[in-house]
Formats: sequence, C-alpha cells, structure tokens
Amino acid sequence: MVKVKIKNKNKNKNKKPKININKNIIRRISNYLNKVFGFNKLRGLVYYYIHFYLIFMIGFISIFTTSISFLIIMLVIVSLDAVSIVVLHECPLTTMEQKYLGITSCDERNKLLENAEIMYNCNHNYEKQIELLINVWTIIATKCLSIIFFKMFDIKLMDVNNIYV
Repeated sequence: MVKVKIKNKNKNKNKKPKININKNIIRRISNYLNKVFGFNKLRGLVYYYIHFYLIFMIGFISIFTTSISFLIIMLVIVSLDAVSIVVLHECPLTTMEQKYLGITSCDERNKLLENAEIMYNCNHNYEKQIELLINVWTIIATKCLSIIFFKMFDIKLMDVNNIYV
C-alpha cells in the first residue's frame, strides 16, 4: 500500500499575511514626530506635573478642610496609592516619569534630603514611598479622629475666620 500526500491548495488562502506594525505609515509618522519634537520628554513632564499636583492637592485639602467626607476621600486616595506601590513596588507615576524623563520626583526628593543631610539606610524608593504614605495616612486619620472627638463632645475651637464651619 502506497501513501500519497495530497497538497491542500486552500492552506495558503487561509493564511493571513503578517503585518509589520513598525512599517505602517502611522507608526513611521509617530516615530518621526517623537524624534523631531521630543514628545517623550513632554509625556514625562505631564506625568511629573500630575504627580506634583496630586501630592499638592492631597496635602492642601488634608490641611485646610474639616469635612470628614473630604478627609475620608483623601484616605481612600492615599490607600489606593499605597496598594499600587505594594503591588508594583513603585508608584505608577514614578515609573512613568522614569520611563520618559530618566529622572523621577523621588530622585529629586532624595537629592533635597541629602543636601539637608538627612540620609536613608537604603536606596530603594519602595520603602521611602511606603513610609511617606503611612505617615500621610496616619496624619489624615488622626485629623479625622480629632474632628470626630471635638464634635462628639461639642468642643468649639476659636473660629475667628469661620474656617471650622
């Protein structure tokens, strides 16, 4: 008994041609514009300023508000950031800053602390970021508990400018 192989002509018809995504016109234009205008640096600056804005607003709202609901929202935001740091071993915005700028806000903070002669035992940003978030979370939680305590015992603070309304 002789076995004969029959070629199937439909095999070639079902195969889709491989498309090289680096050769399409949109990719080439995008790569050209990135080289000419430096969009990667612009992206990095956007992440840097978003990072700065979030840190500033969390600090500002946490210091100047006495609304329990706003403070709880701040606790949730800080907690979510802490969870993302634990999962990713770095803040996602810090990762994007490093990718596009080559330097991060953590690096700049470390240089500032070194100039003030404040040193850490390790060079890992992970521990520093977690420590900072634990401190911020604790301060916000303490403020919440203090406000609840004052309201519970009807303790009024001297409120000349009506900021504790």
